[in-house]
Amino acid sequence: MTTATIHFVTKFTPAEIAEQAVRLNNDVNGNPRYYISAMMFRHGDIGTEFRPQYCRKYTGKRYGAGWVFSSYSLEGDIRDALEVTA
Repeated sequence: MTTATIHFVTKFTPAEIAEQAVRLNNDVNGNPRYYISAMMFRHGDIGTEFRPQYCRKYTGKRYGAGWVFSSYSLEGDIRDALEVTA
């Protein structure tokens, strides 16, 4: 079995990003939704923002630019969205 090194493309860990998430109302199917600021998803080296996988663009005006995750396991989904296998 080979071991892959996991690198995250941001300077924040998935746990830190999940702590900053804001709980939104559930979607029409009853699934929990979370808003995360676009600033949390910046390339560590370059400083430009990127769109993580498994999310949608936040279109409201209350919190500003960001992404919406629909998830029962937010930290796990953030980890999956940020993983880059070398």
